[in-house]
Amino acid sequence: MKKIISLLFLVLLSSCNENLQNEKYEKKTVENKFSLLIPESLEQTNKLNSIASIQFENTNQDFYIMVLDESKDVFNKAVNKEIYNTTTDLDGYYKVIVNHFKEITSKDFKVYNIEKKKINHSNAIVFSMSGINDGYPAFYRYAVIESNKRYYQIMSWTNTSQEQKYTDRMNKIINSFKIEESSQSRLDHYKKVDDETRDIGYIHKPEKIQTEEIKMKTGKNNYQCTVTNSDLLDTDLQNIKMHSGKIAGIYYKFLIIINSPFNYNKIIVKIEHRNGKIDSFEYSEKEMRKIIK
Repeated sequence: MKKIISLLFLVLLSSCNENLQNEKYEKKTVENKFSLLIPESLEQTNKLNSIASIQFENTNQDFYIMVLDESKDVFNKAVNKEIYNTTTDLDGYYKVIVNHFKEITSKDFKVYNIEKKKINHSNAIVFSMSGINDGYPAFYRYAVIESNKRYYQIMSWTNTSQEQKYTDRMNKIINSFKIEESSQSRLDHYKKVDDETRDIGYIHKPEKIQTEEIKMKTGKNNYQCTVTNSDLLDTDLQNIKMHSGKIAGIYYKFLIIINSPFNYNKIIVKIEHRNGKIDSFEYSEKEMRKIIK
């Protein structure tokens, strides 16, 4: 009986792998940025990350993928202003990504299968990561890719128990990635809010981040960052003011990059909780100097 069960298991496993090998893909394009192949079994979503360029999931398979992008000019300025302690190149960008995942992974974090390569003529670093994140044993197959004006991240993940099952699929998606930027400068087109809020999204994982400039008659305007439904902020209420200060600091550092000179009245952090409660914190120039010193 044990032999029959074992044979049946092998047949089912073989059938599953065969289905993955023969699955159909379709080309997805983000205009004037990139294209890549996505399995038809995945559905497009907007729930995984509020700042992703494109994102797909199949919850039945516990399989997810997204692409994020960032202006090289903004990243380089952040490095020069010591927001990131790294170098202004693809290796430096890779280190920022790995350090971020190391910080948010609670247990058993490791990086492996690191490969520097060309993907459709673009410089890339492809690598794997795994660890326990919020109680979930996650396996990531990741790529950072360099274009003339931007860095791209391809982030695919599943449960660690499915690493062998889905690694080939992840690699196929990554290797299909193609830069399709126009020769015109992308600096005229990228959304500044993506770069302002990227680190806030990484750390606090809210469902939504919104930034706005509030016009004042004094000539100095207020700048508000609204963070909605963050697991961290909803559960760590006793430290909500500390978290608000960190959000204000991140927001301020990006504001001074994209506004020159930067004159303001107040930085406002508005935190909307799932229970309907709203916390609001205002920071004057004097208070911001204490936060960022």
